[in-house]
Amino acid sequence: MSLQQRLFAFVVIFLIVVIVGMSGGMYRKMHTEIVSGVRQEVRAVINGNRIALMYWVAQRRAAIEAIAERLALANDPVPFLIVGKNAGRFDQTFVGYEDKRIIYHLADKKPPAGYNPTVRPWYIEAEKTRNTIVSQPYICTSTQQPCITIARSVFAKTPSVVGGDISLAEITLLVNSIQLHNDGYAFLVTRDGKIVAHPQPDSALKPVEEVIPGFNAEILITADANATPHEFVSEGIPKYMVAASIPGTDWVLCLVVDRAMVLSPLRYLLGGLLLAGLIVAFLGMPIARSKTQPQG
Repeated sequence: MSLQQRLFAFVVIFLIVVIVGMSGGMYRKMHTEIVSGVRQEVRAVINGNRIALMYWVAQRRAAIEAIAERLALANDPVPFLIVGKNAGRFDQTFVGYEDKRIIYHLADKKPPAGYNPTVRPWYIEAEKTRNTIVSQPYICTSTQQPCITIARSVFAKTPSVVGGDISLAEITLLVNSIQLHNDGYAFLVTRDGKIVAHPQPDSALKPVEEVIPGFNAEILITADANATPHEFVSEGIPKYMVAASIPGTDWVLCLVVDRAMVLSPLRYLLGGLLLAGLIVAFLGMPIARSKTQPQG
């Protein structure tokens, strides 16, 4: 190879290295900025909605606590159950007694035959903690639909627990109304991995790993208010996720976006960089050739 050819090859290789280096640097910078921007957006969305859910639960807890306070001195619980139902927008309110009686906000409503409120999880937990509790999601005996119960012990001569049922359909509407870009979605789950609300129909009460294959349920145990980001792969698709706990409940709010959708602008950027590089190289090669020609 002549000196002229070697010089030309050196200039061409140098030009390619510079173009590739600049393109790679721009790509990495854009990648970092896009991922950072998405994480900030998701954190902002989850923080705002976790606070909204916290107040949503707090309003209903306050309604149950107000009923419990009134029932401690009341002879007839029904008027207070009606007021509490409307204040907390419950599906129904009721008070279960130690002697296995239960009275609903509808005075003429009767429980199923053999129904014993004292063995229900909401009754047992409220009596045990002596505090206002939000139950695990379960199938409501009255409606046969998934629901939760907010309940509290009543400090009276006759031990009792007052409670209010809320359908998971209402909670699902709240969670599904959370808006995310990049085809993202939100779901609500208990710390032990039971779905409370999810866009997938009929997913309530199912294990989160069944609804979202590849999801690591251990993330839920350590979730707190910091909206910690995580990555996982579900059915071969990489996902970004942020999880945050909901104060006053055993719930964790999770936001998920597809990694491919998040990074899709980079494909166009990379294509543009490569095209620009080819154009620069095509235009630069004649210049490089002329500079390496011997001068006569």
